[in-house]
Amino acid sequence: MTLFVRVVLFTFVKDLSIRVRYTQGDTTLAVAAYKVLLVGDASVGKSSLIRQLLLGEFDEDYTATVGVDLSAIALNIDTFTPVILTVIDLGGQASFDELRTKYYKGAHYAILVYDITSMESFENIPYWLEGLTESIKTVDGRTLPCIVLGNKADMTHQREVIPAIGRNYADSHGFPFYETSAKTGFNVKDIFLRIARSLYATYPPVHPKLPGKK
Repeated sequence: MTLFVRVVLFTFVKDLSIRVRYTQGDTTLAVAAYKVLLVGDASVGKSSLIRQLLLGEFDEDYTATVGVDLSAIALNIDTFTPVILTVIDLGGQASFDELRTKYYKGAHYAILVYDITSMESFENIPYWLEGLTESIKTVDGRTLPCIVLGNKADMTHQREVIPAIGRNYADSHGFPFYETSAKTGFNVKDIFLRIARSLYATYPPVHPKLPGKK
């Protein structure tokens, strides 16, 4: 069974990624930890996606993220492999543009979120992607991998962006595409597991040798 928990006490280094080690018997193990950016217009449901993942609930009383919200999410990508995602929820207001770019450094992955009931939020996805592309590269110099999410999939009666449009945009950049619902939980856990597994395959943890051990 996959375990989702919120880590309420954790330490950041300069690039805001997490370094985690724990000892089991005579062996020191490295837990893979990755920094994931959550970007998109205000009100597309970024914070609600995290709330659904962590608590399995949806809050109808929306409060916009002011600045930056950080969550460390521990999950098991299989029976024996824990991974920590440091999810940086970046406020979508234009007034936070300068602050937001400071948090881009050291990111391993980005989630580009739009609201399926707002064509404007979808049309702004290239703006968010451009900001990421201009600001950062991944730790090994590659272009930052991304996924495109159309949120609020439960509100099909108000849909302005059909799935084919979102998928075509994602395909044009080589990104995966999914629709999600922070309200019902549709696809939410699956998306974060997919991201964690992809990052673990790309950046497996280094297991340090203990002093005196060969």
